Amino acid sequence: MKLLDTLSGQKITPPPMWVMRQAGRYLAEYRAVRATTTDFISFCLTPDKASEVTLQPIRRFGLDAAIIFSDILMVPWALERNVHFITGDGPKLTPLETAGSLSDDLLEGLPDKWAPVGEAIRLTRQNLPSETALIGFSGAPWTLITYMAEGGSSRDFATCRNWLWSDRAGIEKLLEQLVEAIIQFLTVQAEAGANVLMLFDSWAGAVPASHRNMMVIEPAQKIIAGLRSRGIMQPVIYFPKQIGEGLIAFADRVDCQAIAVDHNTDLLWAAKTLPTHMALQGNLDPLSLLSAGPEMEQAVDAILEACSDRPHIFNLGHGITPPTPPEHLAKLVSLVRGK
Repeated sequence: MKLLDTLSGQKITPPPMWVMRQAGRYLAEYRAVRATTTDFISFCLTPDKASEVTLQPIRRFGLDAAIIFSDILMVPWALERNVHFITGDGPKLTPLETAGSLSDDLLEGLPDKWAPVGEAIRLTRQNLPSETALIGFSGAPWTLITYMAEGGSSRDFATCRNWLWSDRAGIEKLLEQLVEAIIQFLTVQAEAGANVLMLFDSWAGAVPASHRNMMVIEPAQKIIAGLRSRGIMQPVIYFPKQIGEGLIAFADRVDCQAIAVDHNTDLLWAAKTLPTHMALQGNLDPLSLLSAGPEMEQAVDAILEACSDRPHIFNLGHGITPPTPPEHLAKLVSLVRGK
């Protein structure tokens, strides 16, 4: 598998390629399957449907990796935070009253709740080409805390940021609970057949710099150490989105095999600054795919040149957007593989 070879430190030309949210609304075949289930969480927990949409972009584009169709909020869902999705308004949860108010009892029996995700992974692995890697994933602790504190998406993350300054004990308890839950969730996926594990810290950029170590770096260290202690040895890709110069400390201290770089970060800077043995993933702006014109082609060249002497996974800097014409992604695949 090209992705696994890259994650082991090899430089491969052209680089392996997949895109975040590659199974999604931009594909007509996805929309057809999605229309058969009204509730999004139920859709994620129906193994045959989750597996089918995971396989769709592999059939259409021949990408080097599939990522299991699920959601970063499956951990809060299992912790009974009433996760649901409102069309046009995104995810909604029952917010925690305080940082320390989540009961430890909710950590019992979690693997049983995620059994459908494991079954979807087993089905998908059986039907993927042998050379195609399968990625399992979870939201990272801080990003999950933002949703659990705010009850959904937020502009300024005022509640959870206030907890950082006013309730250290509560935040530490919640972090410990989420680290344990995430380890369990990733273990379910690894044991079901995921070849790679990824953690999405989508709102890492909202953490005050003074708290990055506590909220981003140390939880990442604990999750990876916890997986290894359980014998889960799959390589890990981490996405600490928009932490800028914080990537230096993250790469120095977190034993992951790749860092996903968002499109607001200079990939050339990252390639020159971060450890050369560590793979970088990214980082084309997803909106470039809407036109897929000469500017996108130039950006592709710049990304490939920036990572020409190190392990690299070509990807977007965030998820592909629903208006993207599928033929534009096909063009991108041809561009990358033709270099």
